[in-house]
Amino acid sequence: MIVITVTHAELSFRRKQNELITITLRINIDDICIVNRKYKEMEEQSASVCEHSGVIYSHHLKDERITEQFTSEHGMCLITSGALIVSEASGNKSYPKGAIVFFKKNSLAKFRKSPAGNESFGSITVVFDTKLLKDFDATKVVQSSGQLKNQEAVTELEGDLSRLEIYFEGLFQYFQKPLSKELMDLKTREALILLIQLDPNLKQTLFNFGQPGKIDLNVFMQQNFKFNVEMKKLAYLSGRSLASFKRDFKATFDSSPARWLHARRLQEAHFQLKEQQRRPSDVYHEVGFETFAHFSYAFKQQYGISPSTLT
Repeated sequence: MIVITVTHAELSFRRKQNELITITLRINIDDICIVNRKYKEMEEQSASVCEHSGVIYSHHLKDERITEQFTSEHGMCLITSGALIVSEASGNKSYPKGAIVFFKKNSLAKFRKSPAGNESFGSITVVFDTKLLKDFDATKVVQSSGQLKNQEAVTELEGDLSRLEIYFEGLFQYFQKPLSKELMDLKTREALILLIQLDPNLKQTLFNFGQPGKIDLNVFMQQNFKFNVEMKKLAYLSGRSLASFKRDFKATFDSSPARWLHARRLQEAHFQLKEQQRRPSDVYHEVGFETFAHFSYAFKQQYGISPSTLT
């Protein structure tokens, strides 16, 4: 979006019969610079993120969509206001104010931070990086007693959440001034202990430091083609090196990854527009395109019509 406000300008025009209009506009460039600076300040005020060594406070006044995210670390998040909408291979879920969720590393998901009514979006996230987990003596915490219920990218925590709620309430004061890394590391370890006490079975996920195993490429790609992430991350999640991923991809789909993904996303978009009567503006990002302009151009190149003609 571009906003230009002219406070000082000189405008003159000349017109003769059967001749073009000549218009001269002189704009004070300082005025444009001032407006541009004010607009940027307004944009910055609509969202703020404060981070202390593994603990992140996020505040957004307007709806914000994060295109794609490869979760490289485990973590836990409290939604303090608004709603967090998550799209992953298994479907879409919305987590309201008060929900506490666990997100799993080595996962693909799309996140949307959405204000609710007159309320902005807010969240506090604690990240459990690999070094912290490897240094943590998991044997001192309660033992695991079974299998995980699911392996989704994001899972809402259930049970008695009172201790976690008190923990998160106490974190607010730590964003008022700079604090030492040592103190924030202690708060992160506290969160990890509380999480494991709430659900001991999460230890199987938290302390698994192995790489993803080799899986069926066709199933994996059909589930994750909508995620627009780097090829090397898709290769890693499928349990392959980049070279073997490209080789197996060619053998499975008789195409390069880039060409197959492009065609598969357009195919899904065509289905949703024609069969489900969805709007192009609601579809393009969901199927994996970054911009509406690119999507419209690619769709017309593939099908000979603009996407809006199908709705």
